[in-house]
Amino acid sequence: MDQIVTVALYCRVSTDMQEKERTIQSQLEALRKYAAERQYEIAREFLDEGYSGATLERPGLDHLRDALVSGDFQVVLIHSPDRLARKAVYQSLVIEEMERAQVKVEFLNHPVDDTPEGKMLLGMQGLFAEYERAKIAERNRRGKIYWARQGVFVGGRIPYGYQLVHRDHANGQRASLEVNEAEATTVRDMYRWLLEEQLSCRAMARRLVELEVPTQRGTRWRPSTVNTLLHSEAYKGIFHYRSSKDEWVPIPVPAIVDEGTWEAAQRQLHQNALYARRNNKHYSYLLRGLIRCPRCGATCIGVYSNGRRNYRCNQLDYLSAKNGKRCGGGWVKADPVENAVWDAVTGALKRPEVLMEEYRRRIKDHEASDTLDSERKQIEIALKQVKKKQDRITDAYMNEALEIGDYKGKMDELRQRKSQLEAQLANLDKRATQQLQEKEALSHLQSFCETVSQGLDNLSFEEKQQLLRLVVERIVVNSGTVHIEAIIPLSNVNLCPECENNRTNQGVPRG
Repeated sequence: MDQIVTVALYCRVSTDMQEKERTIQSQLEALRKYAAERQYEIAREFLDEGYSGATLERPGLDHLRDALVSGDFQVVLIHSPDRLARKAVYQSLVIEEMERAQVKVEFLNHPVDDTPEGKMLLGMQGLFAEYERAKIAERNRRGKIYWARQGVFVGGRIPYGYQLVHRDHANGQRASLEVNEAEATTVRDMYRWLLEEQLSCRAMARRLVELEVPTQRGTRWRPSTVNTLLHSEAYKGIFHYRSSKDEWVPIPVPAIVDEGTWEAAQRQLHQNALYARRNNKHYSYLLRGLIRCPRCGATCIGVYSNGRRNYRCNQLDYLSAKNGKRCGGGWVKADPVENAVWDAVTGALKRPEVLMEEYRRRIKDHEASDTLDSERKQIEIALKQVKKKQDRITDAYMNEALEIGDYKGKMDELRQRKSQLEAQLANLDKRATQQLQEKEALSHLQSFCETVSQGLDNLSFEEKQQLLRLVVERIVVNSGTVHIEAIIPLSNVNLCPECENNRTNQGVPRG
């Protein structure tokens, strides 16, 4: 009695359109028919729907590769080599894994034998598939540009308020966008809230969240999302398809609001921006953009509450938080921290001899151990050696002088080594820049301090802000201490206990 051959089937399609046209089903049916004709017993089926053959990162293929050592099947059936991978080197890599596990591969339209000639033909077919893929991609790109210029929807992100009408081959109708009335109602509401109630984008986002209106992707409404939607010309009937980096092709689509409403909305958005809190000059904040939250590291913003100015983390509002969760970093009174930082900076600038001594010490320390040039040369030589080793290992694998397991292990080691060397090189660049800045600062420091110190008491608010942004890199207020990171040596400053509140979600003023 002949031994039954057990097989696994692998199928792949690369786009959602192919999924909908059921080409993966046609592959499966062809493979099942092939197996039945040869009295193969199908043990497993592995599918990758909507995955490109230009990469090996596919769940179905990963599961197949993991199952090679299970002994569940002796043969893998695949429709054609390009269904396995579009690149010849990827095909060779996976087939090598199968051979190591003593599993054979059979392609329906390309019988493969174990002779050198058979392997050569398979590799050539992989190269032809790569060429054909590049040719198809370029043909598709030029075709899309042509049809877009004819006013046909050819791709791009579908705007909120619209839905795709798929191409109808039978009636010769090409793909287009039509209004999604449920979402379009929300769009019209947003324009009405903007023009009739003069709501800000933040207020509209908050209202949409409270009304539990779903977004297109199921995420949370954000002010930036609302702002982007209201600026979109699609709602007045013009969708823009990006044909290249610098070219946008206008495509007519059904309008959701009339052009007059859209233009009025743009004027109101401009007015909102002028009077937004971030542009409100009624209450000025000297350290805007310099103070960071001690808890999450985000920038702190200025807010006015209960008759005083404060700084608080901009991630306190869940609409601004990246992960949708509020930060409990707390707040700090603006006046005490601004006075403390200003006094520290001006006090240092009024004593240039102390600053110069500190800079001389730093430069002396650097020069005593200055090996930047030699270190850089050594790292660059090491990087070139890594590149040569990678090329040699790849050549050895392609010439079958190296097993797949050894190839992977050695390449992983070299990639890790390359990352380490690149990190060392970046650190050298940082050190070199720092040394250059310190030497340049020392040459101009005394005259700069003398010039600045003479007019420190007469600076305007804008001039003070510019000076601080020139000198200070970041400020963190934590546990009653102001930590100042600056290009000049500065000491930390202590604040009074009542000037700060870092208790999570307690007593935090809302701007």
